Amino acid sequence: MQNEHAILARLIALSDDVTPTELLLGGDEHTIGRSMLCDVVINRQTVSRLHARIVREGPRYLLHDAGSANGTFVNGQLINGPHILSNHDTIAPGLGGELLRFLDPDPTVVPHTRLRLDERTQAFYLGNALLELTPNQQRLLSRLYRSQGELVSREACAEAIWGRDYDPGLDAEALDRAVSNLRAALRRVGQADELLQTRRGMGYILTVYLPEKS
Repeated sequence: MQNEHAILARLIALSDDVTPTELLLGGDEHTIGRSMLCDVVINRQTVSRLHARIVREGPRYLLHDAGSANGTFVNGQLINGPHILSNHDTIAPGLGGELLRFLDPDPTVVPHTRLRLDERTQAFYLGNALLELTPNQQRLLSRLYRSQGELVSREACAEAIWGRDYDPGLDAEALDRAVSNLRAALRRVGQADELLQTRRGMGYILTVYLPEKS
């Protein structure tokens, strides 16, 4: 049987002020930051005490910024939501350059990314097709994308669109219409029913990783 450690993903330190020099990602969650309580400790003032987290979800490793002051970058691009790590990705917590490399000796084929956000332009793409969105649709999709795979309440969606508390009496129809319009924008270039799911009376779930159609 193959050694279990040999097939675990790991982080490799790219600087002397990062410890340990290598970390096996065998747990469900690992933390990165300046605090000595973190799994990966980075002794730099540009790194927050708790800067980022790596969460394992099945075959995938998702990198989350933990509300850091200077952001988290992967391969030079700032991440604004959960980011699925790929073999040989470089991670830069803060502004000090690339400090970690992610290695996966047993990469698993994961579902195809249908929906993605270009971090630099804040434009959404479905496959290779640019989504043409109104400002309200952009705000709504951005809020759903930040919590991809999780339930986002109707209240949170309304606040993202209009910047105020949700009033069911005044806003229910307008919110339904906003969600319907977003679905229509997605449907023009893909399969909206699979990407955006409704939990009646509760909210919405955005799924961005879907299997390829056979």
